[in-house]
Amino acid sequence: MPEDTLVTAAEIARLANVGRAAVGNWRKRYPDFPAPVTGSGSSPAFRLVEVESWLRRQRKLADSEPADALWLALDAGRSDADALELVADVATHLRDPHAAGLPDEVRDLLDDLSGQSSDDLVESLTGRVFERQQRQHLVTPTELARLMVELAAPVTGTVLDPACGAGNVLRAAGHAGADRLVGQEINATLARLARARLAGPVPADIATGDALRADAFKDLHADAVVCDPPFGYRDWGHDELGVDPRWKYGFPLKGEPELAWVQHCLAHVKPGGLVVLALPAGVASRRSGRVIRQALLRGGAVRAVIALPGGVRMSTGIPIHLWVLRKPDAGGVDPVLLVDMGHHQPSRRGQVDWSALGDEVLDTWRGFRDSGTVEGIAGRQQVFEPIHLLDEDVDLTPARHLPQPQQAVDPRELERTRRDLTRLLEELGGLLPEFSGAPPGPRATTTINDLARAGALVVRQQVGPLPVDEAGSGPPVLTGRDVVTGSEPERHFGGTEEDDPIHLLPGDLVVPQVVAEHRQHPTRVIDAGGMVLGPGVTLVRVDPDRVDVHFLAAQIRVNSVARSSSATLPGSRRIDVRRIEVPVLDLDRQRRLGAAFRRLDAFESKLRSAASLGADLVHGLTEGLARGAVEPPE
Repeated sequence: MPEDTLVTAAEIARLANVGRAAVGNWRKRYPDFPAPVTGSGSSPAFRLVEVESWLRRQRKLADSEPADALWLALDAGRSDADALELVADVATHLRDPHAAGLPDEVRDLLDDLSGQSSDDLVESLTGRVFERQQRQHLVTPTELARLMVELAAPVTGTVLDPACGAGNVLRAAGHAGADRLVGQEINATLARLARARLAGPVPADIATGDALRADAFKDLHADAVVCDPPFGYRDWGHDELGVDPRWKYGFPLKGEPELAWVQHCLAHVKPGGLVVLALPAGVASRRSGRVIRQALLRGGAVRAVIALPGGVRMSTGIPIHLWVLRKPDAGGVDPVLLVDMGHHQPSRRGQVDWSALGDEVLDTWRGFRDSGTVEGIAGRQQVFEPIHLLDEDVDLTPARHLPQPQQAVDPRELERTRRDLTRLLEELGGLLPEFSGAPPGPRATTTINDLARAGALVVRQQVGPLPVDEAGSGPPVLTGRDVVTGSEPERHFGGTEEDDPIHLLPGDLVVPQVVAEHRQHPTRVIDAGGMVLGPGVTLVRVDPDRVDVHFLAAQIRVNSVARSSSATLPGSRRIDVRRIEVPVLDLDRQRRLGAAFRRLDAFESKLRSAASLGADLVHGLTEGLARGAVEPPE
């Protein structure tokens, strides 16, 4: 490999099999870590030979795959488009050594890998080029492609994907038993990559072009069509395709490109053949598409709509529905299966248990396909006659039509709630502090900034971003949002002490920097250590021999508007804690007031708990009485 090959911090992390944050820590901790040669402070690039040498000395170099060096040569210093272009060139070259000209350095590396399987090498490079977030929208996740193809089973004959991208759906169809693969892709580079990946025992015909505007297979009627069309592609040819035989169910509006793809796919499948599409959830409910949805239902084209969990795609949080359609033949109009798989919640975007999800979806679909019915499960699945879906909106969103599961009424749980509520109500009276009128007159005041100058307290904020531990094993990071909502932290610190985290201690006072207008400013006194100060929150650490923290917290809640705040987003205000004024009182009186404030906080907390328990008890008893699960005493 040339000595001037460059790598990014993310690629160094892959070489060492560590997280991205670890590389930043090494740069700070080790003076001999290689210096960057190009790039900004946030995206530096390093010489690969220097990095590998340093990793070997530190015994941090992980065992690399044969394709690692080749990938680094392809990706280093290139834009996303250029790297994708070169991967397509390599894939084409591996299928036909005379088809594409390659840089000499890449040819040399390919010669070194001559013993490797071409299929494995092409798939390794393809997977890497689509790993980056900005490229994810160009490819259908492998697991999603496999699920869509299995919904179209049994797969035989010709399978078409008119927006095939890099060929993931067609590869899955080839493995599932298709005899011929046909695809079209508007991006010429992706079309070349798809041709190279699909060069195998199953004949494949991949055309380059816009399938809606320039259909390369006008006379094709495939045995099945499986497609993941582009999202929100409004320039789909609305102005020039007004008169087209594909619009059997209605001419789509300009803002409904997905319904154009639906009809394009139905036009290219044999009568009785299945079409499976991955569509944004909005296609099932937008009012602009209700006329076409109505025609699809009345014509018997809709077989199932399956709502997948949110976040199944890395590139977008938009919910996805799988539509299973059938081109009508001589038969009548069949029932429609609606399924909501929202109970499968991925922990992070792009991460879901595909095995469990696929098993549930396919078991339900196959049962319905084979028998025309399936056991109804509240909140999850049910079969509907099309007439029952033809209301004013023709909304095919499964959650709208599925009955919600009823919670079982447990008389013992209701009795426990009643006892807890009674105990809380008894405690409330003892928490409310007694009070009497105070003598009128002005009080001397100071500011938190003056108290800080006098050494009575310290004010700190977190400067700059903190490394995040995605696995959730690091200390919790307390943010301004956590304090405002009263919730526990969701983020976790993923760095080291060299990142200069601010550890919170018992007795620390934290104040969010932005608060809703016309409301008391929330504050929080830390009662246990172990958390790290995060963004959007100010730390006030008092000297307990000079300032009572609970007294100060109450003063901040009451006096945080006035001169200490400024308007920010509509409906909210930004608070400058240092400018907040507090009365000058001796420590004994501060502590006496602080104790009263603490009792009020406890009273408010228990009052909210009592209100919540009361609402739950009323709801539960109402349901229990109505269903006959409980009865009042005689």
